[in-house]
Amino acid sequence: MQTADMGLRNLLCVTVLLYNVTGCLSIIGGQDVRRGAWPWMVHLEVSYRRNYTEEYGGSLVSDQWVMTTAGWWTEDVDLERSFAHVGELSLKEPSGRLVRLKWVLHPEYRNNRGISNNIALVQLQEAVCFSDTVKPVVLPSPRDQFSEDTECWLTGWGHITLGWPLGGKQTLQEVQVSLFDDATCRQIYPWMTDRELCAGDRKGLKGACMGDSGAPLVCVLGEVERRFVQVGLVSHWHCARDLVGKPDVYTRVLHHTQFIRDTIQEAECSDLPPFEACFL
Repeated sequence: MQTADMGLRNLLCVTVLLYNVTGCLSIIGGQDVRRGAWPWMVHLEVSYRRNYTEEYGGSLVSDQWVMTTAGWWTEDVDLERSFAHVGELSLKEPSGRLVRLKWVLHPEYRNNRGISNNIALVQLQEAVCFSDTVKPVVLPSPRDQFSEDTECWLTGWGHITLGWPLGGKQTLQEVQVSLFDDATCRQIYPWMTDRELCAGDRKGLKGACMGDSGAPLVCVLGEVERRFVQVGLVSHWHCARDLVGKPDVYTRVLHHTQFIRDTIQEAECSDLPPFEACFL
């Protein structure tokens, strides 16, 4: 990120398968990412027939499927003009691969009387090859244990604060955040269910913002091997404004791993061996 943007940040201190968002969602208080650091990160550029485009985050879960949020999907989406940027670092200096989206499936996402199951799977029109900069994310298993002390990271290309897009080369941003325990989350957000989790900064200076909807939240397992596991994806965001101590809300990926498995296997459009390896 360029000096001007850093100065502002310091000043502010800050198928598709539809299953649960509050509009398009970027990262507050982040820093530039080194190439290949988060090889599962995907930038989604979604066009609508009413002649506008929105940007979202996502994560690669196999060679042909991207996990993201469901709330951006409407019947107005123009899949012929929508793309996934895979293996990308800086949007202004593209070096990754641009892939069209193929089709969308709709399961149990609901946005009436409260959002639920805010998760989606986007099928790529072409399979991608894995490399140092393109790899699927590891999905969680019931035996994985995470706490408020676990090292967790949010990545995305979203706004650096409300109304201020990421500048310069638009390099992927990363920010370390903390998980909040479920009891604290429900005290802050009584409407939350066990299909969601909270993460953020207790000082209110770090988190997701405009353009980060669907972006992955990954946490570290193991002090030696440091295995990154995706525990959540951005669902509700605040742009860290006037909400000190209030975290962002994420869809809890663990509750949807069987949904992800079944969808991909039933579609018979993805190489199963590399996908299965994501669950090891």
